[in-house]
Amino acid sequence: MGIGVNTVSRGRVASRLREGLSSRVVWILPFALVGVFYASTRLALLRRFPGFIDEAAYASWALRVHDSVNDRFVALAYGKLPLLSWLGAGLVFAGIGPLDAVRIVSILAGLGTMVIAALLAGRLGGRPAALTAAMFYAVLPLAFVHDVIGVMEPLVTALLAVALYLQVRLAERPQVVTGLLLGLTMGAALLTKETGMFALVLLPASLLAFDWKGDRLGRRLLSWIGCAGTSLALTAIVYLVLTLSELWDDYPRARESLGIVRSFGDGVAHPWRWIQETWPTYRPELVGYVTVPIALAVVVGVIFAFRRNVRLASIFLLWLLAPLFVDLIFLPGAFTRYLVPMSPLIALFAGYGVVRGGQVLAQATRRSHQTKWITAGVALVVVSTALVLDARVLANPSTAPYPGSSRGEYATGWGAGTGWPQLAAELRLRATNGPIVVASYAGQTEALPLLLRTDGRIQIVRGQPGQSGPEASADYIVENGTPLPPDAGVGTLRPVWTFHRPQAGTPIVLYRRGVVWQGTFYETPDALRRGLAVSDPAFDRFIAAHSRIRAWYVAESSR
Repeated sequence: MGIGVNTVSRGRVASRLREGLSSRVVWILPFALVGVFYASTRLALLRRFPGFIDEAAYASWALRVHDSVNDRFVALAYGKLPLLSWLGAGLVFAGIGPLDAVRIVSILAGLGTMVIAALLAGRLGGRPAALTAAMFYAVLPLAFVHDVIGVMEPLVTALLAVALYLQVRLAERPQVVTGLLLGLTMGAALLTKETGMFALVLLPASLLAFDWKGDRLGRRLLSWIGCAGTSLALTAIVYLVLTLSELWDDYPRARESLGIVRSFGDGVAHPWRWIQETWPTYRPELVGYVTVPIALAVVVGVIFAFRRNVRLASIFLLWLLAPLFVDLIFLPGAFTRYLVPMSPLIALFAGYGVVRGGQVLAQATRRSHQTKWITAGVALVVVSTALVLDARVLANPSTAPYPGSSRGEYATGWGAGTGWPQLAAELRLRATNGPIVVASYAGQTEALPLLLRTDGRIQIVRGQPGQSGPEASADYIVENGTPLPPDAGVGTLRPVWTFHRPQAGTPIVLYRRGVVWQGTFYETPDALRRGLAVSDPAFDRFIAAHSRIRAWYVAESSR
């Protein structure tokens, strides 16, 4: 009898274990599939997305930090903050190229943001909302495009999302460890970009998640104040690392010279005026990168979230709207990447809205047993527009129809990354017969030097109008959107190669330096000598008699 009872008992335990394992698999597998989708799509764009001008600059700073410890604060000299270049330099040390390094930082940051968006959505709607929020983040074009670009926004977005999660946890259960982690996170956000200030400004809002009716209210509130104070103190300590740099005093002036931020006084003095100026640029970017169906799902999610948990919903809504408000009021340049910090909250509300909408629809149609399938169908309809843009970006990131002004920024404008790999390949081909010098006078980008940094045959110089300096006799000149200056050095410049950016965008033109005599273009002194086919004394007299040709000949011969 005892043996029989034990056998039945073991059978029940085994059955429960199988059920528990099956339940875990049911939820782990969909999350894993979302993760695979995220990783595969971002990695597919890692080497293919054209490196636009800002991204190339950040990659070059990462390379400089890698090459010299004295350049670890180089970003400050340009009015930027250094954490992205530090993390990128760490990957360069691991043997990864500079542009790939800063992009991998963004991809990993986006993955972290997706996880936090799922965790926060789970606070409202459990596992279904968490899974749907993760899925929405993975396909949201605002994140889909920018998570693979090596700029500061994906990193600061991830740090802000972690800060939001820790702030809510700290309000619900004040603990020193949580406070310390929050301080490190907010400090890292401030070392990435000034946008990290959102976490400090919105810290008091986390008290909406505080239990104001529970036992020992005074003690718990004092504990929160102590932990929050510790967080702020640690944030300040981390930020003070910047004062170790001799460039710290130059940073405010460099930032002011960029002209990218209005003063607080100007912003709050005429908010409606700035909104009227900035909104027409942001509107098509929001419509394109968020899409109308997802925006409607966000509205539905906000409504349901306030019905479910008004305090958490209020915190999340503040974090959603704060970046948009600041962008509209204080940032004259309406760049899409400034909106990226909204992406985890967009995914959160859209995911929760679809889950609750699917449940309501299933109940209304009396098909509660098919809630999962109805929710999946609603989700597919909502993301369909986003998937179309995602697919076009994956198919060809150089020609994808990016919304608003970002089309020029990423694909068609002078600062776009399109064309530079092709120019680098052309220059390598032209350097086959010997070293060459390449100059540019305007529209300069670090993309070309980064692409050619391991090719010792090609020297890149920055041009200044005039007859002196290496640029005055450079073999090739690159024109990128700005016409060449009247005095572009010695000799004559002839276009020899052109890259036409998509959609009649700004072309990149490569000029070869030489001289023209009797309708023939000569690239080298030896070619001119052979073309004239005269004796050496006659050739010397010819050179002496033609001043422009002589200036070119002397410059070429002295190299």
